[in-house]
Amino acid sequence: MIANFFNKTKPINTLFIIGLLFFIYIFSIAFHLSEEITFGFVVKKVGIFSLLLIVIFTINFIVRKNNLTKDNSYAILLFVILIGMFPYSTLDFELLLVNLILLLAYRRIYSLRTSKETQKKIFDSAFWIGIATIISPWSSLTILLIYGAIYVFDKVTWRNSIIPLVGFCTPIIIYAAYLYALNDFDIFVENLTYTFSFSFGVFNSAILLIPLALVSSLLIWSIFPTTFKIRTVNNEFKHSWYLLVFHFVILLFVVLPWPVKNGGEFLLLFFPIAVIFTNYLQIIEEKWFKEVFLYTLLAVILAVFIL
Repeated sequence: MIANFFNKTKPINTLFIIGLLFFIYIFSIAFHLSEEITFGFVVKKVGIFSLLLIVIFTINFIVRKNNLTKDNSYAILLFVILIGMFPYSTLDFELLLVNLILLLAYRRIYSLRTSKETQKKIFDSAFWIGIATIISPWSSLTILLIYGAIYVFDKVTWRNSIIPLVGFCTPIIIYAAYLYALNDFDIFVENLTYTFSFSFGVFNSAILLIPLALVSSLLIWSIFPTTFKIRTVNNEFKHSWYLLVFHFVILLFVVLPWPVKNGGEFLLLFFPIAVIFTNYLQIIEEKWFKEVFLYTLLAVILAVFIL
């Protein structure tokens, strides 16, 4: 039932997904409440939910504009489900902001499949990554995605190879000059210091281990048959698919050393994972299997809040 319901893009689908996100968000706050409920607290939480909505609509735009999936609502549904499986991803404003800024970069990167305004798109995407890097230095690794797109979409020129560096450095130089003028250059050094953690003991808890194991297993299950299927079809999408898989690998190297380990950092991975899962569901002919796939993920959300 649920697979068939989201098989087409309809306004009611989007409303259902927003409702699901709202309930997940409310339960996340309730289960991790650690401060007194005040007016400021409510305003902050409303602001974070608004940011989540912007992220959802941005993802929907990227997917539709760049034909990363067929005409269905699976991608944003799966993104929200992943948020429910890792509820800490809804509680960190800075992480949500970094994710949104990177999504704005991805919007330009995946649009490099067309021949319009290539150099402007490259600069814009690198500029957004530079801004994200000011907030979180590990975001800088995503600049590799630009070079991956340049290669995959056959845009390799010496000029296109230099522009990402120019775009990336521009906001960082402006930020450094601003702080230097205020005699606060120490803030710049502090913000661009790569702090990291490779302590994964927190993932031994069932609340993180179960969803992590399931998503990892389904990813392995999904990537290989989908790649094989797409390779046999002679269309433009296979280039976007290769970039998407490369995108996921890059973000793994962003997330693994992330300094705060609580499951929230996986938010950065949700976009490529949701699109990968969507493309896998699109090649599955057995309707019952799609239902099992989605209901299993939804069941894990319930398990996470019960444990």
